[in-house]
Amino acid sequence: MHKNRNLTFSEVSSQADEGFGSRAAHRGAAFGDIDNDGRIDIVVNCLNDKPELLMNRAGGGRNWTLHLVATRSNRDGLGARVPFTSATGIQHNHATTSVGYGSSSDKRVHFGLGGDSKVDKIVEFAIAEGPRQ
Repeated sequence: MHKNRNLTFSEVSSQADEGFGSRAAHRGAAFGDIDNDGRIDIVVNCLNDKPELLMNRAGGGRNWTLHLVATRSNRDGLGARVPFTSATGIQHNHATTSVGYGSSSDKRVHFGLGGDSKVDKIVEFAIAEGPRQ
């Protein structure tokens, strides 16, 4: 499905590779930018078969990725809410690896900039730290 600007969706599976529409017993999905091109790719696990890598080849768009690093415990900054502003407004995302069933996904925080060419400001945020050791 493709999200349209008017808050509706369009069916686009006919434009995807042949493997995308094949029936299989899938039991896990992990999301991340495998080739560091700014687009989120998917790895799915198939029962009794090898994993499938679905590379996102959708065109255009500006994407931005943050790799959070904390200084004490919770070194990956998991749980942090990250707000930023650009010309079209403010966006929020958070650092998490738990977005797919039975899988862990990319810990980096991903933002789609749409028509904006840059991020204006990352609003100050705090990373949840565990107890001091």
